[in-house]
Amino acid sequence: MSTAQHSRMITAAARTVLRPLGCVQKGRSRIWLDDQGWWIGVVEFQPSSWGKGSYLNVGACWLWHEKDFLSFDAGHRVEGFHEFNSEEQFSAAATLLARRAEQEVLALRERFPSVAHALAWMTANASPTLWSTYHSAVSAGLAGDVERSRLLFAEVIADPHDVAWAIELKQRAADLLRCLESGGGFEQEIAATIGRTRAALRIPAQHSAARPFEA
Repeated sequence: MSTAQHSRMITAAARTVLRPLGCVQKGRSRIWLDDQGWWIGVVEFQPSSWGKGSYLNVGACWLWHEKDFLSFDAGHRVEGFHEFNSEEQFSAAATLLARRAEQEVLALRERFPSVAHALAWMTANASPTLWSTYHSAVSAGLAGDVERSRLLFAEVIADPHDVAWAIELKQRAADLLRCLESGGGFEQEIAATIGRTRAALRIPAQHSAARPFEA
């Protein structure tokens, strides 16, 4: 079986299971997207460099920081490597992976119906990293917890990291903090950022209707 045929088995299983949920395949890749407006559910049937088969990674990608790539901001690997041994065996494995992806997509939708839910999850689960603090700051601001958002943005700004990406993130945090403190359209700025990120990710227009931040 060629690599192309092997990948088609995964795609066929994903189409059968994920497409009815509204998930969309990203081009011809082994990545499927679940568009929730201000975040994207990312399903990756990840290949291996050493053999035919697939891992399964599923997580939420927050869209309120402008970028042209997908990230697993909440969640990641949910299934280890399922190796291809035979067409019959891997057909069942591909279906199993697709069904597990379905479960994870539905769980993410239930977990993050609003930014308030996202903030609660981050508070309970997120690791203490600069990115986690930034995401918590944005979600707190959108959820109406302005004081907490201020404190978290200030924590980002004061972080000692001085590599390029950290300097850029701290400057963005400072800009958003000014919007928050002046009443200068914080939510509108985040909505505009989400729009630019969606465009950079080339999310299909028919899935571009952003949902409210609050359920």
